[in-house]
Amino acid sequence: MKLPSIAVAWSTGIAIFSMFFGSGNVVFPLLLGQMTGEQIPWALVGLTITAVGAPLLGLLGCVLFEGDCKQFFYRIGEIPGYFAVLLILALLGPIGVMPRCFIVSYGAIQPYFPDLSLGLFSILAGFITLILIARRNFIIPILGYVLSPLLILTLIIIIIVSVLKVGVLPESNYTPLTAIKEGLAVGYDTMDLLASLFFSVSIWMLLKEKLNISSLSDVKSKLIPTYVVASIIGGGLLGIIYVGLCYSAAAHHQALIGAVPEQVLANLAVHLLGVKFAVVANIAIGLACITTVMSLAVAVVDVIHVEIMNTKIGAKIPFSYGWMMVITMVITVIFSNLGFTSIMKFLHPIMVVCYPAIIVLTICNILYKLYGFQYVKLPVYGTLFAMLAWKLPVIL
Repeated sequence: MKLPSIAVAWSTGIAIFSMFFGSGNVVFPLLLGQMTGEQIPWALVGLTITAVGAPLLGLLGCVLFEGDCKQFFYRIGEIPGYFAVLLILALLGPIGVMPRCFIVSYGAIQPYFPDLSLGLFSILAGFITLILIARRNFIIPILGYVLSPLLILTLIIIIIVSVLKVGVLPESNYTPLTAIKEGLAVGYDTMDLLASLFFSVSIWMLLKEKLNISSLSDVKSKLIPTYVVASIIGGGLLGIIYVGLCYSAAAHHQALIGAVPEQVLANLAVHLLGVKFAVVANIAIGLACITTVMSLAVAVVDVIHVEIMNTKIGAKIPFSYGWMMVITMVITVIFSNLGFTSIMKFLHPIMVVCYPAIIVLTICNILYKLYGFQYVKLPVYGTLFAMLAWKLPVIL
């Protein structure tokens, strides 16, 4: 591969890492480490498949559709695809990931403001987010350049200190097989596969511009090789952070006993860095979560306003862009008050049932774009109904 392609692959890999490394997602590797203890290596196998491999696959699939997530889903039928897009937008937005980020932000800051309630915090955070979004062309790049590197640096320091402060991995009731299953399930909860489908347009635009993609031949000869190298870079960095966080939580599990999920990272920071240094770490975590909410809110409302409202059904929605943003933030604040555990109680079953079907859809769409593979409805709906038949009795 020529040097320019390597440069493009590197920049794309960093972009992929930044895209998937949502500030709220750091919670799940920590919880996995707590749960699986000495079986961490097996748990990480499952986590890598669903939290790294599946999102990279989804990103490639939607990039081959030039970042058009609507056409990606419409292959299962226009009406089912339309409602699938709406459901995923809601899960990534105001009823799932966005309130989850508010809660994690609250968990990081609350120890320093013990009288601050989650309800008041979420209202303040929602109001501040709306103000920042109004100036997003100026604010988001600055916050991204400052907060994202600071958060990553903080996590790297926590991981390094956790290794230097030698801990013992606790005994586990998990077998290798059940640890892999737990890792798979935790990977579903990151919801990065869903996010990859909606953020793929930025990767498509980057590769199209840098590689001069103009035909299917260019896709096969230039885009895919470059994307594979970029995936190794981005996925590798993501995997390293996940491994480090899992190990840190397991090796220092005693310091996390009794901590609610949204405060696990904050407690770990205090334990490893001390109270004074942990203040900086927790402020970075809290602010980075707010930044993630900003990015998600803009992405969700943009898709609704541009894609959904330009359809026959969407044209009947009587709200402007600004009001859509306000409504989105109000719903986010309401769901934030349910708490992390309650949100995961209704998100997790949806992910367990739907994730495998979306993976199958992704594979079918990749084969369709590259080799003309036509089958899609039977594999996707077959997988969905099979998961429903398997998991519904357990869920109920």
